[in-house]
Amino acid sequence: MGKSYFGIFKMEFKGELQYRAKAISGIATQFFWGILQIYLYTAFMQQDAVNGFTISQMISYIWLGQAFFAMRYIVMGKRIGKEITNGNVCYKFIRPIGIYNQWYVEGVGQKLASTLLRFAPIIIIAFLLPANLRMHGPVSFVAFLLFIVSLILGLFISNAISMFAVFLTFKTLSDKGSIGIVSSISNLFAGLIIPLPLFPQGVQNVINYLPFRFISDLPFRIYIGNVGITDGLIYIAIGLAWLVVLMLLGRALINSALRKTVIQGG
Repeated sequence: MGKSYFGIFKMEFKGELQYRAKAISGIATQFFWGILQIYLYTAFMQQDAVNGFTISQMISYIWLGQAFFAMRYIVMGKRIGKEITNGNVCYKFIRPIGIYNQWYVEGVGQKLASTLLRFAPIIIIAFLLPANLRMHGPVSFVAFLLFIVSLILGLFISNAISMFAVFLTFKTLSDKGSIGIVSSISNLFAGLIIPLPLFPQGVQNVINYLPFRFISDLPFRIYIGNVGITDGLIYIAIGLAWLVVLMLLGRALINSALRKTVIQGG
């Protein structure tokens, strides 16, 4: 069974690697947004730090967000929405593997491949930019290792949250609408729209324990030193607990939707 899931992952991973033109256009777009956000938040912050979040840290936070955009963005697998809306999901029923697991590994493979195509050029160029736009290295080697661990955890949590959009698609038969609802909530509370350290401290005290911030905010703040090693380990443990909860709940909801699915036509 494990070989079946690995085969699905490898197929989706290799398939996504073929979209090089898409990756190039994505890199250009993310550079534009990265520079725009840096100037915007530099003007907003005005002084050197807000809630202990310095302009230098903000710049690295923004570039990390752009480099790993494909990994943290909430999106369904390429074919899932169509399979549900046109009824082809019925063919999944005859396969001897779990549908939730199959869709989950498809999503991980696509996100990981898309990220590998984009992140290196963005990181390299960000380190070579002028001082007011330049990305800086991690605060320590230990912080970098913890950043990698939390980034991988964020990939799995991001994909687990994406599966809730799959469930909503069963209910609404609108994959775009479902993704729009889930991604809007996730993007806001993950720091994709506004870096979370710029939120009022009272709001941060709530957001810090929601699953969304583990997608990107936590790994980026570990990298820049805004979250210490000890706190980072505690938050990663909380993130692992969230991952288990999200996957169990997502699987239960999708299995419930599958049991109630009626395929019309013939």
